[in-house]
Amino acid sequence: MKFCDIKAQETAVRMLQSCIQKSFVAHAYLFTGPKGSGKTTTALAFAAALNCSNPTPSGDACGQCLSCMRIQGSTDADVTVISPDGNQTKMEQMQEMIKKLGFAPLSGRYKVFILEQADTLNASSENCILKILEEPPPYAVLILLSSNQNALLPTIRSRCRSVRFRGASMHEITAALKERCDVPDDELQILAACAQGTIGRAFRMSASPAFMEERQIVLQALKDWAAGPPVLGLQTAELLRSEATDRKSAKGDPESRTLVGNLTGMVDHILSWYADLLAVKVRGIDAPVTNMDYLDDLTAHSERYSTNRLQHAIRSIIETRRYIEGNITPQLALENMFFEMQPDM
Repeated sequence: MKFCDIKAQETAVRMLQSCIQKSFVAHAYLFTGPKGSGKTTTALAFAAALNCSNPTPSGDACGQCLSCMRIQGSTDADVTVISPDGNQTKMEQMQEMIKKLGFAPLSGRYKVFILEQADTLNASSENCILKILEEPPPYAVLILLSSNQNALLPTIRSRCRSVRFRGASMHEITAALKERCDVPDDELQILAACAQGTIGRAFRMSASPAFMEERQIVLQALKDWAAGPPVLGLQTAELLRSEATDRKSAKGDPESRTLVGNLTGMVDHILSWYADLLAVKVRGIDAPVTNMDYLDDLTAHSERYSTNRLQHAIRSIIETRRYIEGNITPQLALENMFFEMQPDM
């Protein structure tokens, strides 16, 4: 894991390399930015550079020493990644981290703890981590990753050095897909648009054979529903719920192993469709859209909606996603969403 492998985050990488070059390493960092923008990958590259036996003059890891190899293989005892336990990062996890911080590094210069989704820290775990941030051991480096830094206590944010991650451009995502993934040319632009500025999401989509198939099923269902009577919304909701249930498996992305994960993915396709309808309604056929291969359909369907109705539909879709994540009955949430998305004519 090396800084030179990080794509589209030059500013963040330069800042972290500068910390290493100047030997001015903070005890806590807060990486903020969209999900899939490379925060975890960059945190691991930073950890590798901090403990590398033979770092480069630019402040990057060599990628070949024992420490680098262990971090690459997730077997380094001095680098720990902490993921949420369910929907929260709990106090018990922070207590275990504090216990480990009581011991000096085994082989590296620093003990690095990477807290994925730090915005899931509950009140007790936030209070726990504050104790470490106030009086950290000299060898401790905590890296908090968050897509919503406002969910963290101000006292935690103020004790961390902030590193911001940006969304990638279409060109950057397309280039990254060409470099690392075997993606057909006719799918490159579609995947780049659907990734919505996050290279990590583009990689996950390209690695999932079911992504393009699922997208086609959802968009075709929307077209059929819009062309039929209002009652068809009930059947379409059942179709999507059934499809999401059938796609549950023990393989692939962790989110695809659950009904909620599959349904939110489908709702994201619906949201992209309605965002495109609004863009075409407002800006015409030259509007930048996610579903560019459906531009003719989008143009035709946009004529059936007023701008206000499309805005109302988008709010309803976003609300439905929250309902599904909050474990409200999926069928009921989807049925209500289709009712709220009805066109004006």
